[in-house]
Order: sequence, then C-alpha cells, then structure tokens
Amino acid sequence: MYDMDKSTDGFRKKTFTVSSFYESAMRLGRALPQLAHARRGDRVDDAFAEKIMLSTTAINECQYCTRFHTSLAREAGIDQATIDQILESDIEAAVDDAERPALVFAQRYAEADGNPGPDARAALREAYDPETAADIRAFVHAIYFGNLLGNTYDAARLAISKRARATRRRLDWVVDAVDGVLTNLREKCPV
Repeated sequence: MYDMDKSTDGFRKKTFTVSSFYESAMRLGRALPQLAHARRGDRVDDAFAEKIMLSTTAINECQYCTRFHTSLAREAGIDQATIDQILESDIEAAVDDAERPALVFAQRYAEADGNPGPDARAALREAYDPETAADIRAFVHAIYFGNLLGNTYDAARLAISKRARATRRRLDWVVDAVDGVLTNLREKCPV
C-alpha cells in the first residue's frame, strides 16, 4: 500500500505509490458519504473523532495531520496529556474502555496499510453498533489518506531538494572547471 524504498533516500514514513494512491482515493471516495453522515450524526462526537484521527496519525507520523488534529483535539476539549499519550500510541492509558476498540482499530488499519484483517474488523463490530462502526471506519479511511498524502508530499520535497543540491554541486564543478581552463588560457595566451 505504501512505499518506503531507497528512492526516497532515507525517508522512512509511509507514502503513496501511484497504484496505492489510486486504490486509497477510490476507498476514500466510497467512504465520503459515510463520513459526511458521521459528521452530521452524534454517534461519534468531535473529541472521539479527534482521538481516532490522532491514533491513526501516531502510526503514520504525518507532521501536518499531527499539528492540525492536535489543535482540533484541544478545541474539542481533550487535554494535552491525553493527546500526548495517543500520539505515543499509549491508548490503554489515554482512553476508556468505550473508546479503546475504535483507537485499536485505527492503529491496526494504519499498521496494516488499510487492511486491518478480520479480527480487527470483528472487534470493531462487537464493540459498536453497525452505524457507529461505519462512522469510525469512515474517519479512519479519511485520516489514513490524509496521512499518506502529507508524507508523500514531504518525500517528494525531500527528493527534489536532494536533486537540486546535487545539480548545484555539478554546476559548481563545471563553473570551476571552465574558470580553470580560462585562467590557463589567459596565462598562456596573454592578450
């Protein structure tokens, strides 16, 4: 689902490949109606939704989503200690038994690149009614896509920056070589 190979020169966060981007975008597209329904509903309140978002983000380590959802979590009334625990993947200490299955599912989803497996799905269905479970899955789909999109952006910026530095070094070498040749010519052929 993601790429962490040497083409990113040391970038070690999950990123999209072309095919995984397409697959994830299609999955998100299918989840958007449920996400809109979830945002309008009251089954998953803002604080719970932000805990789900942060739990997924803790695995994928997207810097943009971390900042944004930390801010939204604070606005939703979540204290900094709880936010820190979730971002450190210490959900046992961060949330109560009612929220824990959703955050565990969110982490498994992120760890398994969007395919948490039948056990994680069954645990989610056992813990919540079908509509709430669907809402939770929609939130997880959305933040997973956002996390990998942010990481892919960072990986592309890093790769472009490294290429630009390498090009500058080569250009500097060429300029120095031409300058050396011109200096030699001036010394041998004064005008």
